[in-house]
Amino acid sequence: MNKQQLKSDIRQQIRKKRNLVTPSENSILGARLNQQLIQHNLLTAHQNITCFLSFDGEISTNSIIQNIFKLNKSCYLPRLIIKTKTTPNKLLFLPYNQTSTMVENHYGIPEIDLENEQAIKIENLDLVLAPLVAFDLSGNRLGMGGGYYDATFESIKGQTKRPEFIGLAHDFQEVDSVPKDDWDLPLDGICTPTRFLRFKK
Repeated sequence: MNKQQLKSDIRQQIRKKRNLVTPSENSILGARLNQQLIQHNLLTAHQNITCFLSFDGEISTNSIIQNIFKLNKSCYLPRLIIKTKTTPNKLLFLPYNQTSTMVENHYGIPEIDLENEQAIKIENLDLVLAPLVAFDLSGNRLGMGGGYYDATFESIKGQTKRPEFIGLAHDFQEVDSVPKDDWDLPLDGICTPTRFLRFKK
């Protein structure tokens, strides 16, 4: 089996598991995830934080986003910029608050309306709380396959001053080994409802 087929199989298996989690269970698990972030001071140590609105069974981020507001941190959400013939899929990160105007993108995911907002420069982000489909204990992340996070942060991946990348996941999203490509964005850590792990670089 080639690498891309293996990635596809992992995505299918984990997404199936994610979609078995009920909304009420997910809300409880999301609150536990938030407690892990609090316990390990992950939010208090940073000012400009990007999170995401949960979709397709991703672990609930509602408690985390409310906590970011409570701590008077700046919260940003990703907006998809779809690839063209000359540019890859990329993300813009727009400021988010409880009065933000939201629109659905072509995947059905709510995004901030671009019209009245200015995106933050990625080098000014302090913490990226990233969605994922699967992770392993070497810090490898498997996304949905669009390459949005990988392409967006490619230019600063090797720099000393860059955001900290923490993946948010259900515990069952851990796999033995994520098939890795050179362009994949490695994680600095992973947070689940039961643990926080920081990966050595």
